[in-house]
Amino acid sequence: MLDFIYDSLDTVKSLKHPDKKTYLTLTAAIFGVVIATGLIFVVFDRVFSEGYQLFYNAMNPEAL
Repeated sequence: MLDFIYDSLDTVKSLKHPDKKTYLTLTAAIFGVVIATGLIFVVFDRVFSEGYQLFYNAMNPEAL
């Protein structure tokens, strides 16, 4: 068990960490993707909500 822990620690020490420019670029890319995906969900929600309301109003017996 201790061999596994020491081996894991050696592996973590040998990892190469990104520099500051790469870190900031990837962070900005992640935020951009999250914002774009959120906007797509908002647009789809609006479209389907409006479509559902039109369908519901058309099928409502009181509207006829």
